[in-house]
Amino acid sequence: MSSKIILLDGNNIAYRAFYALPATIATSSGTITNAVLGFTSMLLKLIEEQRPDVIACAFDSRGPTFRHDIFNDYKATRKKMPDELIGQMSLIKEVLKAFDIKILEVEGYEADDIIATLASAAPNKFNETLIVSSDKDILQLVSKEVKVMSIKKGITDTVIFNEEKVQEKFGIIPEKIKDFLALTGDSSDNIPGVAGIGPKTALSLLEKYGSIEEIYENVEKIKNEKLKALLIASKEVALKSKELTKLKTEMEINVDEVFNSIFKNIDYKKIEHIFDTLEFSSLKKRAENIIKKIGKSSDESLGSDDSKQKNIEITGKKTRQNFFLNELDFKKIKKDEIKKVFITVLNKKINENESSNPVLLNGVIISDESGNSWFIDESNLHSSQTGKSLKSIMENEMIEKSGFDLKLIYKYLKSFEITTNGVLIDYKIIYLLLNPVKSDISLNEIAKDLLGVEIDDFLAQDINISSNIAEPADKNLENNQMSFSFAAEEKEKPITLYDPATVIKELGPMLKLVSLYKKIDIILIDKIKEENIEKLYYEIEAPLVKVFAEIELKGVYIDKKYLDDLIKEYEVDINRLTDEIYNLCDEKFNINSTQQLAQVLFEKLKLQTSKKTKTGFSTGAGTLLAIYNAHPVIEKILDYREKVKLKNTYLDVLPNLIDPRDNRVHTTYNQLGTTTGRISSNNPNLQNIPVRTELGKQIRKAFIPGEGYDLLLSADYSQIELRILAHLADDEDLISAFNSGQDIHSRTASEIFGIKYSEVDENLRRKAKAINFGIIYGMTEFGLKSRLSISEDEAREYIRLYFSRYPKVRSYMDFLIETAYKTGYTTTIFGRKRYIKELATTNANIRNLGERLAVNTPIQGSAADIMKLSTVMLFNSLKKENIDSNIILHVHDEIILELKERDLDKIKAIVIDSMENCIEIKAKLKVDIKTGRNWYI
Repeated sequence: MSSKIILLDGNNIAYRAFYALPATIATSSGTITNAVLGFTSMLLKLIEEQRPDVIACAFDSRGPTFRHDIFNDYKATRKKMPDELIGQMSLIKEVLKAFDIKILEVEGYEADDIIATLASAAPNKFNETLIVSSDKDILQLVSKEVKVMSIKKGITDTVIFNEEKVQEKFGIIPEKIKDFLALTGDSSDNIPGVAGIGPKTALSLLEKYGSIEEIYENVEKIKNEKLKALLIASKEVALKSKELTKLKTEMEINVDEVFNSIFKNIDYKKIEHIFDTLEFSSLKKRAENIIKKIGKSSDESLGSDDSKQKNIEITGKKTRQNFFLNELDFKKIKKDEIKKVFITVLNKKINENESSNPVLLNGVIISDESGNSWFIDESNLHSSQTGKSLKSIMENEMIEKSGFDLKLIYKYLKSFEITTNGVLIDYKIIYLLLNPVKSDISLNEIAKDLLGVEIDDFLAQDINISSNIAEPADKNLENNQMSFSFAAEEKEKPITLYDPATVIKELGPMLKLVSLYKKIDIILIDKIKEENIEKLYYEIEAPLVKVFAEIELKGVYIDKKYLDDLIKEYEVDINRLTDEIYNLCDEKFNINSTQQLAQVLFEKLKLQTSKKTKTGFSTGAGTLLAIYNAHPVIEKILDYREKVKLKNTYLDVLPNLIDPRDNRVHTTYNQLGTTTGRISSNNPNLQNIPVRTELGKQIRKAFIPGEGYDLLLSADYSQIELRILAHLADDEDLISAFNSGQDIHSRTASEIFGIKYSEVDENLRRKAKAINFGIIYGMTEFGLKSRLSISEDEAREYIRLYFSRYPKVRSYMDFLIETAYKTGYTTTIFGRKRYIKELATTNANIRNLGERLAVNTPIQGSAADIMKLSTVMLFNSLKKENIDSNIILHVHDEIILELKERDLDKIKAIVIDSMENCIEIKAKLKVDIKTGRNWYI
C-alpha cells in the first residue's frame, strides 16, 4: 500500500493565491502571474513537506453544474472570476503538467465532487489522504484516513483538519457538516438554508436528531413553536440546501488511473521551461533543490553541474563594468560620443530578509558601449537633472537603443514623459522574427540558445564592478545617499534614504547583464544580415514597437452606459431563448452541457445525425447547421450560443478592462504572435469581435471617439490578399481586373463561366468569391463542395475552369510548393520566413496541409507585412503633419483612428497615401474608408 495522496482544489487555491499576492507581479512582457506564483509556491511547499506518492488536482467545470439544475440561484451572489485570474488558469495547468500532476475537470461538476469521489476510494490504496482546500463543505470528507489542509490567510498560513479539529471548530462530526450548512446556509455559495436558524440552533437540532431528514421526521415534537414554524415553512428549501452541500462520491472517474499516476520521474527540463517563461527564477532554484532532495527526478543533469559548467566557460572571462550612482557623473556623459545604449527596467526588492519593510529599487539601468553603467532611480526620472540627461539620450534619434522587450520599456519611460527615439534593437522581436514558430520568448531562453548559458548561472560568475560614488567636500552625507520608496501592502510609505554601498551590492548582478546584452546584440544583428531581412526588421518591425506602444498607451474609448444597457438586453434575450428552448424540448436541462443537449436532441427528440465524437453525438455548430430545418429548437440553440459567447467573451469582460482614469480599454498587441506575422491582441482580444453578424456589430457600437474627438475613421484594405496573389503570380488578367476597378468576383465569374461581365448574377458572383478566396487557402474539391453545397464533380470542374482562365496562378502555386519542398520554408515579399515541417512527413494529410501553407503563407504573410508598413507610415505622417488624431485600434486589415471632424479631409488624404503607396505592386492597393460616431461603421 502506498503512503500518501494529495488532492488539490485547483480553483480554491488559485483564488487564494490571486488575492494573497499583489497584481503587480508580472513578467517583463506584462503578463500578470501573481496567482501562478502563489499556486506554485504552495505546490512546492506541499511536495517538500508532505512527500506525497500521488498528487491530483481538480478544477471546477466551466458553466453551470448539476447544482444549478437543483437551485437556479446557486452561487448567484458570487462575483465572476476576475479577468486577471482567468488568464492565469491555463498557466497554472501548464505548471501542473510540468510536474506531471494529474489534472481532472468534469463538465457539470465542481472540483469538490471530483475530490470527494477520489477521497472516498483513496483509503483502499493509501494510508493517508490530504485534501488542500478552504471550502467548508469539503470538511464533510474528513475521516481517520482523510485530512483537509485549509488555507487560513495568504498562501502559507494553513491548518490541518482531522476529525478532532472539525469537532473542535464546528461542534459536530465531519459527516454532519452538510446538514449543518443546509440549516445555516452558506452565503459564499448562495445556499439559502433555513431562514432564522443560526449555528447554535443548528448544532442543538443536529445533536438531538442527527440529520436534516430526522429533524423533519420529528418536527412536530419540537416544543419551540417559532422554531417549528421556521422549519416547516422552509422544509423544501432545507432539503434542497442539503442536496447542494452534499458532495458526490460516486462520479464516473477512472480512480485507478489517478491512483496509479505515481508522483515520480519528474522531468526537470519541463519545469525549467515553464519557469523561464513565467520568469520564476527563484522558484526554479527552489524546485531544483526540492526535486534533488526528494529524489523524484528523471533528469540526469540534476545533481551534476558538469554540463552547465561547460556552458558557463563560454562567458567565463572576468569583465569590468564601471557603475555610477551620483548625478554628477551622469550629467557629465558625452552624449555626442554615444552611438548606442543598452537599457533595462529594474524592479527589485533588497533587504527583504532583514527588514519588515524591504526596499524596492525601481528605475532604469542604462549602459554605453564602453562599459559604463548608470542606475537611475524612479524618483529621479521626472524632473531632476539626471532625468533630463536620460531624456536627452532616449529622445536622441541618432543613438541606438538596445534591450529586451523595448515596448514595455518605452511605455514605462513614457509615463515619465520620456519618449524613446532612434533605431530600436529589440532582442525579443528579432529572435521571434528569426524563429517564427515561437509566439513568445524570454530573455533566459534567448541567452540559452545563443550563448549556451543560463542567466542565473551567468550572474553568479565573478565580475569586477568599479563603483564611482563622489564624496562631497563638505562631508554632508546627504549627497552620498539615494532615495528609494518602501513597498508596503496597504499604501506606499514616505521616501527614505538608503546607503549606496548596499545598493551596489544588490545591483551588481543586474549590471552584469550589460555584457550579456552586448553579446546577444552582436549575434542578432549579424543574423538579420545573414537572413537578408534588414528591410523587414529596420523598416517594419522595429519602428512598429514604438507605434504599438503608443496605440496601447492611448487605448480606445468605451461608451460604458451603452455597454451596460446592451448587457441587460443580452441577459433578457438569453433568458427568453432559454425558456423557448425548454418549452420546445418540453424539459429543463443544462443547455451548455453537450452531453445533456445531445441526449435531448438525439435521444428524446429523435433528430437524425451521423456525426459522433468519442464521447457521443456531436452538438457542434456544423452538426446543428446540417439539421437546421429538422426542428425549430435548433435555431434557438444557435442564437442562444452566439449571444452567450459574445456576452461571456466581450460584454462581461470589457467593462472590467476599462481604465477608470481615462475610460479607455488598453489592449496588448503582439506584433509577432502568429507564424505568418499577423498581429494578434489580448486582454482583451479585439481581433475577433464579429463583423459580419448584427450582434457583433452591436458590440462595436460601444467603441467611440474619446473626449475632444468627434469621429472614428476606419481604413480597410480592399481584397489585399487577392491583389498580392495577382502581383506575385504576375497574372495579367487578374491585374487588369483590379486596376480597371472591376469587381473581382464578378470578373472571375465572367471568366470561368464564359458569360459577359454584365450578365453575372449574385449567385454566380457568390460562387466565384468562394473560388477566389478558396484558391488562396488551398481549398480542395471537397472544401468547395461543402462551401457551395454542390457536388464534388461540380467543384472539381469549377477549380479546373479557374486555373484554365488564370494559368499563371497555377504555375505560381506549383512553384511555391516545389520551392518549399527544396528549402523547407517559404517567404513573403519582404523576406519573412515560415518553416514548413509538415512537408517532411510521410503522412499524406499532413503533407497536403504543408502544401497549402506553402501557398497561403507568402500571400497572407505579405498582406501582414504591408499592413504593418502602412501603419508605421501612417503613424509617422500624422506626427509629421502635427495633426491631433490617434490610431486607437489595429484589427487584421483595418486601422481605426479617432479625429476631429474639421481634420477629416486632410486625414483621409494621409490615410490613403500611407496605405495605398507604402509599396508598389502591380495590382494597385485600394483602401476603403468609412467614418462614423462609433465603430459600427
